[in-house]
Amino acid sequence: MSLETFKPVKQIKASDEVAQQLRTAIFDGTYQAGHKLPSERELIESFMVSRTVVREAIKGLEASGLVEIKQGATGGAFVKAITFERMSSACNDLFFMGKLSFTELCEARLLIEPMIARLAAKNCTKADAEELMQAHRSESDNLAYPHTVVLRQKVHHLLADMTGNRFLAGITKSLLQVLANITNQFEPDTNVIHPAGLHLEVINAVIANDEEAAAQAMYNHLKGFLDRLQHIESDFRNTKE
Repeated sequence: MSLETFKPVKQIKASDEVAQQLRTAIFDGTYQAGHKLPSERELIESFMVSRTVVREAIKGLEASGLVEIKQGATGGAFVKAITFERMSSACNDLFFMGKLSFTELCEARLLIEPMIARLAAKNCTKADAEELMQAHRSESDNLAYPHTVVLRQKVHHLLADMTGNRFLAGITKSLLQVLANITNQFEPDTNVIHPAGLHLEVINAVIANDEEAAAQAMYNHLKGFLDRLQHIESDFRNTKE
């Protein structure tokens, strides 16, 4: 075998090694969405590297969308939720260009979220049940945009997290974010697009650990939501013509 077959071995940069260890800690759940990574000083001491190495590692994580850097006394590097932001941004643009519809978005949800509800029902704990009921009770606490969208979507976010499947949760939250971005721009009446209380049947099935009933209740809920969205989108498109 010719020696020309081999390629020179490159030393791994210290910042890449630090970033990889932090990335592993994020993906294995040591640091979850919303959690703050150790401070710069703590990372320097733990990895026994320079401040420059730590900063390069954190910048790499920020560039890949894993963390968000917040400034100030309570700032630092905070783990971001997996939301496929580029997809969300592209879908938002496509909708307002008339090249994507609510129907297409909701058809995707109809395929995915009954599975989400099924897994949530399988995994639901007493603490999960309390969070779901609190989200249900809080749906009308604020009817102003964008707060109302956050409140009406809260149950879906909780269910996604309850699956224990971060990829499915990320897809679901991306679809929710696309819908939120769009509705926040033309602000349809919240009680028309998504009246309060519609999640209760799903919640009750999930709390009862009834996987089949949870999946069916979610499908029914989303089908009704899609019907309302189609009317709202039709009115919106007509006003733009």
